[in-house]
Amino acid sequence: QIRAACIAVESSQTAVRFEINRVLRALTAVDAPIILLKGAAYLMADLPPARGRFVGDLDLMVPQARIPEVERTLIAQGWAPADLEEYDQRYYREWMHEIPPLQHPQRETPVDIHHTIAPRTSRMRPDPEALLLTSVALANSRLRVLAPADMVLHSTLHLFNDEVGAPLRDLLDLHDLLCHFGTRTEFWDELLSHAQLHGLGRPLYYMLRHTQRLLGTPVPPEVDRRAAASAPAPPLKLLMDSLFATAFVPKPVTQSRSAAGFARLLLYLRSHWLRMPPILLMRHLTIKAVRRARERFERQPTEAG
Repeated sequence: QIRAACIAVESSQTAVRFEINRVLRALTAVDAPIILLKGAAYLMADLPPARGRFVGDLDLMVPQARIPEVERTLIAQGWAPADLEEYDQRYYREWMHEIPPLQHPQRETPVDIHHTIAPRTSRMRPDPEALLLTSVALANSRLRVLAPADMVLHSTLHLFNDEVGAPLRDLLDLHDLLCHFGTRTEFWDELLSHAQLHGLGRPLYYMLRHTQRLLGTPVPPEVDRRAAASAPAPPLKLLMDSLFATAFVPKPVTQSRSAAGFARLLLYLRSHWLRMPPILLMRHLTIKAVRRARERFERQPTEAG
């Protein structure tokens, strides 16, 4: 099983490397910085989280003003846009931080093109111009990655503000990044100052708290003290500790499924609450509920037959 998993990881990383090569070739005439995000950034920057990591898609970021040109160019070069309903198209293009994914029909590696790292409607809105300005060039000068502090904050925002996907893996990514970048003393000041610049003090507090609690991540005491200025009130801190513990720790046999399910539901609702204003959120969740009910109703005759 382990050998098979290693082969699958190597294959996925090869596919993403080749997809990056094809994207660069397609965008030769487009004069725009291309910033790799998430797994692709870890891979191409040769960072510790890339070890053994399955990279399923290619996430990149370009200036918002260049999004239409990049999208048109890739589609003209063979990438196909996702087949989405009209509402989903609007959801991506008006409210989110990325456009609908593209995919080449032969290679089938999804390409997600971002213009920032948080939805436009989010309560937390990092400064995309600052992210671009401080990004770091790789050996291939056409490729860039976020600055170390911003890379950590992006992963933090994804884990502590979005829906919980692979929480232990993402938390381990953050542990690896902090151990790797934290050997440089200036990194910690940059992390705190960038968190303040982008309005991400609360997620940073949660991240430092839980990487230390679960993984023993070495964090300077002074950094902990300064990050604690963004901590929530004690009752909310107690609640969030309980919810995150449920998300990060595999469910013991003695823990009821209903308790774990309820905790994950609260985190799911919280992620949407942080992502959208109330009226838009209610509309979005209603549309999703109606769609699920319709799909369930349409499947029933087939399943009965």
